[in-house]
Amino acid sequence: MRIQRKLFQGALAGCVTAILASHAPSADAANWFKLRGTEPGGTAHTLQVWGFIQPTYVKDYSDEIKGALGGFGNAANGTLPVPGTIPPDRTEQESFFLRRARIGIRGTMIPVSNDIDYFILTEWGQNGITRAGGAAHLLDASVTFNQLSRGQDDDGLANLGARIRMGQFLFSQTSQALSQSTPGRRVHVFMPEATFANAIGRYASDNGVHNWPEDEVGANGARDIGVEVFDWVEFKNDWFGDGPIEITYSAAIGNGDYIGELNRDDNFTNYYWLSIAKLFDNTRGPRRHDMMLYGWYQKGDVLFNNDINNDGNPDNLPLPAGGNVNPGNLNTGGVNPGQCGGATGGGLEFACLSPGNRVFKNGNEKDYERKYYGVGFEYFDKPFDKMGQMRFEAEWQKVDSMSFDGPQSPSAAVNDNVGGFDSILYDPDGENVGWYVDVGYDIHQHLGLKKRTTLNVRYDEFDRNEGNEFREVNFKTWTATAEYFFHKKARATLTYQWRDFSADERDDPPYKTNGNAVLEQVDNRLGLQVTFIYKNVLLR
Repeated sequence: MRIQRKLFQGALAGCVTAILASHAPSADAANWFKLRGTEPGGTAHTLQVWGFIQPTYVKDYSDEIKGALGGFGNAANGTLPVPGTIPPDRTEQESFFLRRARIGIRGTMIPVSNDIDYFILTEWGQNGITRAGGAAHLLDASVTFNQLSRGQDDDGLANLGARIRMGQFLFSQTSQALSQSTPGRRVHVFMPEATFANAIGRYASDNGVHNWPEDEVGANGARDIGVEVFDWVEFKNDWFGDGPIEITYSAAIGNGDYIGELNRDDNFTNYYWLSIAKLFDNTRGPRRHDMMLYGWYQKGDVLFNNDINNDGNPDNLPLPAGGNVNPGNLNTGGVNPGQCGGATGGGLEFACLSPGNRVFKNGNEKDYERKYYGVGFEYFDKPFDKMGQMRFEAEWQKVDSMSFDGPQSPSAAVNDNVGGFDSILYDPDGENVGWYVDVGYDIHQHLGLKKRTTLNVRYDEFDRNEGNEFREVNFKTWTATAEYFFHKKARATLTYQWRDFSADERDDPPYKTNGNAVLEQVDNRLGLQVTFIYKNVLLR
């Protein structure tokens, strides 16, 4: 009977997945609002130290850029494409480095209140978050007020209420973003610079002429500063096992800026999440057995200057199209750096560099509405007796308006005697669409292995600046991963990526030629990583 139920469960999960995939694929798992925002009831502690480290080796097989034309070609030919180098420094193709090293504390605010939880996490590794200054950065620092959560009913199921979280933390934007700081779930040495997940986790500003990789302030890690109202409710249900149906909601408002900054433009971003999950049994945590369907949405204005040199031409378009793809350089020409309004119209010079991610204010700045949204599906369970656990994740995502772009590819890669590296790197009216499918299988004992081994295959596709004849780029990435677990909190991960990047959808021949001169040199990548997770309750 159990086998039949599990077979039916797996078949249904596959049908639902196929329906979603045929319409638009989807993403990740577990209840990350519960796991990251609250402490488990009945086990309150005042201080728990936790975190993980990931020593990593990477070898990139990309070649140097060749065949680019004009001033861009003069500057780019013979150099490495940025996606063909190792982050965060982007200077090497083979290296050992510490990809992530995170340490945090979490607990309950005893003796202040048994109903207030806190969560703090810092990053010490070598990645986009620590790039600015090379020092450790504060990722999360939040408190959650649970006074309105309403506890459980007589069957031990959660009642619907409201929990309030304030501070700096991961807001509801893609399931992958919510899960990325919890290594108990993710399985890849996955460097996603050419995926939707990377675009949503990096801040876009008009400081594009000096943006990345040389002088970028850093990635925001999908964090924001603000306030969130969330909770979940459970309903008794015997469909596919003894676990309940769980519905989770979240509504939040944040600055919409780079973490650590105040609200630089008087605009805010709204975040929303809604999911429905079937729990198959009593497993909990990041590897609980469940099936979940979810959707997320965020919307907010961003202040952006698309005419920094004040010449009347939009900076994100090339001159033949009525714009000025290269608005100028950062030489102030003797102008006082504090005078940020005196740009010289029509020339290559403009007054000063905006500090950090601040907007360049010369009267041409204006608000652009930006919307991110997506839908996803997740399945993780052991559907067959004497077999291992199986996992399926899929997500479809879209951005209306500007998204983080990057240098060379997918910037316009201009055929311009002035040079293309200083191009404004964003399309303020861009359309960006991405999706991925992620399938994994846990081998454990049934094939004679004493320790769990995971096999995983993932496919990513990201169309950036879709429909833009000068800037569109298409990224396709296959990722194969094998993991061996020494312990449930220690594992080795081997990853290989096949990358196919293209500018073939651009209509203008010089921009297609220069785009492909960069993108066609991006080749495969090998990675080896060891993950150690630690957790220690110091005080109770």
